Amino acid sequence: MAVVDVDSHVYEPTAIWDTYVAPGDRALAKAAFYHEVDAEGNRLTILNGAVARELNRSRLIRQAIWRPGMTPEQIGALDPDSFTPLNPGAFDPEARVKDMEAMGVDLAVVFPTLFAEYLPLIENPLAAATLAAAYNDWVWDFCAQGRRRLHPVALLPMHALLLAQRELDRVAAKGFTSVMIRPAFYAAPRIEGHDPASQMRQGLRRMLAAASGGADFGERVFVEDLPYRPLWRQLEALDVVACVHPSAGITGPDAVSSGGFAERVSQRLGATHTVAEPIAYMQDADLFVTAALFHGLFEDHPRLRLAICHAGTTWVPLALEKCETYLWLSPQFASAQVSLEPEEVWERHPIVVSFDGWEKPVARMPERLGTKAAWGSRYPHHDTSTPQEARAMLEAEGVEASTIEALLGGHAAELFRLEVPVQA
Repeated sequence: MAVVDVDSHVYEPTAIWDTYVAPGDRALAKAAFYHEVDAEGNRLTILNGAVARELNRSRLIRQAIWRPGMTPEQIGALDPDSFTPLNPGAFDPEARVKDMEAMGVDLAVVFPTLFAEYLPLIENPLAAATLAAAYNDWVWDFCAQGRRRLHPVALLPMHALLLAQRELDRVAAKGFTSVMIRPAFYAAPRIEGHDPASQMRQGLRRMLAAASGGADFGERVFVEDLPYRPLWRQLEALDVVACVHPSAGITGPDAVSSGGFAERVSQRLGATHTVAEPIAYMQDADLFVTAALFHGLFEDHPRLRLAICHAGTTWVPLALEKCETYLWLSPQFASAQVSLEPEEVWERHPIVVSFDGWEKPVARMPERLGTKAAWGSRYPHHDTSTPQEARAMLEAEGVEASTIEALLGGHAAELFRLEVPVQA
């Protein structure tokens, strides 16, 4: 069975702005969001016309430093005050394929890094749409040069339903079969309905504001909420995989995702490294699944293919149990838009959830996690794991060979409908 990496990344180069954004739009795009790093590790990130908060506190760019053969101990021993050159595989397809060969990976699903973190924070929706299209065109060309071993995932500008649906149509026509949606809150326009339920929601918001002394709760909308339902219907109709992929979230406010709050906590503790990484991805993914189960997203769209990546897998059984408990325990859920038990819905749905090479609970609960889990490396981030590490961990816990093959490639290949190339 082939090995499929369901969670690999690029580190976006300046070519996206200099080549893939039309000349007349470059000034607008670079003012909205831009990132550059030179050969000595000096970097510049612009967001909404100003210098942005960086993803890294030190001179190490942890999202692009891992190379085949590196161990966690070697990563941990790197001098944070010295620049470590970026792995060329983060932006060069030939180097990427060589690294995959060294890792024993046959095919990789490719996600963004910088665009995943910063795109939701762009204030100008048209600039966000321009940059999303530029990234999508670049990653399409990047993967096209990867000897049919790289599977591109497109980005959608979630700043407005109109823009997201328009870009989804464009990338689907181009040939993309997967898109990434970060589970976050977006400053998207909200069109209120005039049915009783919509009127009740509006009234509840007004009551909360009045009870809080007129506090402004903002107009940010979570990606699973009702205003985005037409997009989820479109994804199902186009038969495109919706890849729910969190980002660290440490560069944005608390109102966008959980990483902002975790970053503030780590700074107050004086921690040298953010505490967001161990928890924010999992929290954001859990929030999406909980919201989807409470709102009936899976039941309303039974053919919607979903991949939940970069958050681990071990949280899933607890999330399902809590959803089941509180859906039926609390009286306010009596009118919930669901009719089936959360675990039943989960098992029926076409979903994979990525797990890390050291995530032992996957091996210890194969009957609970083994039917949906799919290995992802996080390459070339500093916490990259290899298929050898994952296989050794699974074998040490006595997992059956057929289950191991499914976890290391079979589940991902089936969900994404991947044609794994035959190696010479």
